[in-house]
Amino acid sequence: MKVVCLGGAGAMASSCVYDLHKTSDFDEIVIADFDEGKARQVINLMDGDKRFSYVRLDASKKDEIVKVLKGADYVVDGLPDQYMYNFMDAATEVGINGVSLSMLEDLDKAAYYSSALEKMGKTVLIGNGGCATTCEMAMLGCEEMDEVDDIDIYWGMWRPITYSSVGLTYSVIPQFDPRSDARVYWEKGKIIRNLPPFALPRELEFPKPIGRQETYIIMHWEPETLPFVSIIKEKRVKRIVARGIWHYGWTRLIRALFENGFFEAEPVEINGVKVSPFEVVMKHIIRQSAEKWEDPYKLAGKIGFNPQCILSVEITGYKNGMGKRSVYHSQMPYPFFDGKPVTASMEYGSYVGVPLSVSLQMLEHGEIPMKGAVTIETTSVSPKKYLDECGKRGVKLTRQKLLRGAGIMEDRPSIPQGTRDYRSWSLQP
Repeated sequence: MKVVCLGGAGAMASSCVYDLHKTSDFDEIVIADFDEGKARQVINLMDGDKRFSYVRLDASKKDEIVKVLKGADYVVDGLPDQYMYNFMDAATEVGINGVSLSMLEDLDKAAYYSSALEKMGKTVLIGNGGCATTCEMAMLGCEEMDEVDDIDIYWGMWRPITYSSVGLTYSVIPQFDPRSDARVYWEKGKIIRNLPPFALPRELEFPKPIGRQETYIIMHWEPETLPFVSIIKEKRVKRIVARGIWHYGWTRLIRALFENGFFEAEPVEINGVKVSPFEVVMKHIIRQSAEKWEDPYKLAGKIGFNPQCILSVEITGYKNGMGKRSVYHSQMPYPFFDGKPVTASMEYGSYVGVPLSVSLQMLEHGEIPMKGAVTIETTSVSPKKYLDECGKRGVKLTRQKLLRGAGIMEDRPSIPQGTRDYRSWSLQP
């Protein structure tokens, strides 16, 4: 069996490639990437694994994607979001099974791609990065309740602003663009759209090194995909919100940009040249955050903590007539690349790479029979099975249980402002 990893040398997908090296039974693994130098560095991490090879790819050209996919049995799409439709055009033209870290936001196109793949008997799992883990944790939490009121999802994205990449920079700061209508939550069967930046603040106690932080609504698709999952309907879930927090440097900068109107600022003229204030800031961040390949232990010592993303899910509901709250945390092992020199973004990106690899191998082994362009949570995959596979890679899943009488569910506001609303909860022994 042959798999092609598009963008396999990138910050998000390189950990998928490394996990395929350690755990998969593929006969041939191809890294298709624009940056040959970095791709060769990634291949050098594979302990001489002869299954690996490299091919150059310009993902802006759909025909090039088609060319590298021909003859392959599976594909991993680790490309930046802007190439998602090129990838899906190529995948439906070739007819191939695979996984993608990106989501299809155009519902008409999503239906078209899904229908085309279903007719060919093929499956592409979309949005299969960290969202696969948050959704599976949410489903696991729902299984232990008789009825669920709220699912609150939290992304603790903990890496300094000085250790980033182009893709990561452009995925963080636009989250707070006030012109966007993509900040949404789901409540009682409806999507509530067009929330402003820093809306719905809520505190959560993350595991170390993040600790207690105030989180805010982010542009994520769990509120739009989870409502279609059977157990979400069975447990009569009333509300789903996705929130996130970034390391302090990111948060301070984003607030300054937001409060000073950088997102909407018109171009200004400097020495006869018109430039966008926002783009100038973005280019500077990218320039100063150029990463080095270095020992991960020295890197963590220099930063002061392990660069990582902690994914958390809080489920509140009822069990046997009593109010119940469970909080799950998923934390990646560090270092993921077994102590080999890599970049901070590569270590950080393992929360995306592992779900891609786990889901791909489940697909290869026939454990995901559903066809079309679908998300893993809408398939028949058991949350425990998925999370157990992540656990085999060293992913730590921790769970807190809290218990109180049912009245707490009726007394709190519809959108709580912080965990002060839960201070009367006590940890269940």
